[in-house]
Order: sequence, then structure tokens, then C-alpha cells
Amino acid sequence: MIKFGMFNSINGDRRYKADDFAQYFATFIGNGIFVKPSDCLQVMAITNAMKVIIRPGKAWVNGYYLINDADHTLNIETSDTGLNRIDRIVIRLDFLQRKMSVEVKKGALSASPVAPTLKRDADAYELALADIYIAKGALTITQATITDTRLNNNLCGYMHNPIYQVDTTSIFNQYQSWFNNYSVTKANEFSAWQNNVTTALEAWIDGQEAHFNAWMAAEKGLFYDWFATIKDILDTNVAGNLYQLIEEHKNAALPHKFSDTTDNKVYKYGFKTNSAKDGLIFVYEEV
Repeated sequence: MIKFGMFNSINGDRRYKADDFAQYFATFIGNGIFVKPSDCLQVMAITNAMKVIIRPGKAWVNGYYLINDADHTLNIETSDTGLNRIDRIVIRLDFLQRKMSVEVKKGALSASPVAPTLKRDADAYELALADIYIAKGALTITQATITDTRLNNNLCGYMHNPIYQVDTTSIFNQYQSWFNNYSVTKANEFSAWQNNVTTALEAWIDGQEAHFNAWMAAEKGLFYDWFATIKDILDTNVAGNLYQLIEEHKNAALPHKFSDTTDNKVYKYGFKTNSAKDGLIFVYEEV
């Protein structure tokens, strides 16, 4: 079927419907949001609340347009106590209701949730502005839990317009905010790990020092016990006493002692010449 337009009507022979105009605009304006301002229809968290705001901006969907001229507030349903979910903020072109709106599509509860699928059929067509992760037990929405999907051409994207250049300032700021938050989290984790390692190392050093001190005390005790056995030998004339002991050992016929484990007796032993005076013989006797 060939279509054309638009021409003046003569006696009512040229009548056009809304979808005729939508088809006309759709030939040169693609689906998506306006590129300026950079926060066009951006989803922003509200402090300490289960709510978000949609920043002012404009969008085109299949030749139909939407204009939001002020911050628009959307309520987010309370979190579940046991499971997580992902809600999706969408621009909805509703052919049955004959309107366009920005709405919350609630996600399914799951331990590993996914965002709900966009509706794109003869009844409605949706673009996704953002996904919001609703953790179990969450009481508020934070910017870190909002994933901006405006740059994703499969979900939303920017409308085709040859006049404006793309301004990605707010997108950059959001990812910078996420990076800063991630950096702080990792820095805190590293600091906690460092503190744990330092504490463990200090405890190990203290333990080693205690073991060393105990060993030193034991060694001192052994030394004092040994010294007590020889202190009577070592008088002020130490060198003389030692010399005398050495000489006695050298001149003794049986200078050595041993303990015999078979009879539990102590024997002296040594060498002396035989009767022929031509050799040595080994001798020992009980002490």
C-alpha cells in the first residue's frame, strides 16, 4: 500500500489521523530522548525514601512525543524481606489508552533478579530510562542502585537530531559517582584487611617474644645450676685450679670414667705398659 501526504483538503477529501502524523515524524526522528540537557529524563534517587524523580526532558517514540517540564516523582514499592528484585522505569506509548507516560515496571522477586522485559507490540511501545535494584530489606533508594539505561540503544538511546551534539555530562557524572563510591568501598575493605593483618602480625611478634623470654629464663636457670656445681672449684686463683686439674688428669693412671649400664656401676679406665714393657694394655677398675 502506498501512502503519501500531507495535502490540503478539498471538500473533505484529505483527512489525516494522528498515526499519519506519527508515521511522518518517525521517518526522520528516531526513538529516544533528547540529547540536551545531559540530564534529560534522568532517574534520580530521593534521599531516605523509596521514591525517585524524573528530571525534565523530552522524548520521541515511534513518531509520538513526550514532554516533562518539571521533576516528576514516582513511588517505588517497598522491598521484600527475603528476595531481591529489579524495577524498570519506562516511557510508555500506550495506543489503547491513547497516551504517553513515565511508569514503574515492577520486577519479579528472585535471589538473582533480572529487569522486566519491555513491551513492544501493537498495544504499547516502551523505552527504558533506568533499572533500580531493590535489595531485600532495603528501606531507601540510593543513586548507586540506579543503573542508567538511556545510552543503551536497545533499551532507549538518543533520538536522531542533526542540530545538537550529544552531551554526556550527567552520564559521566553518574558513572563517576559510582566509581567514587566503589573506590571508597574498596578502600575501606583494604583498610580493614590491613588492620587485621597488622593485628595478627603484632600478636605473632608478641607470642615469639614471650617464647624467647621464657627460653632465656630457662637457659639462665640451667646456667645457674651448672655454675653452682663448679663455683667451689673456681676460687680467686682460677688459673691455678684449672692447671692443677689438668695436671692431675694427665698424670692419672686411669684418668677416664664411664657408667656401665649393665651393672649400673662407675669404672675408671686407661692404658698402662705390659710386663714386658714393650706395649700397652687397656685396664679399668670400679670406682
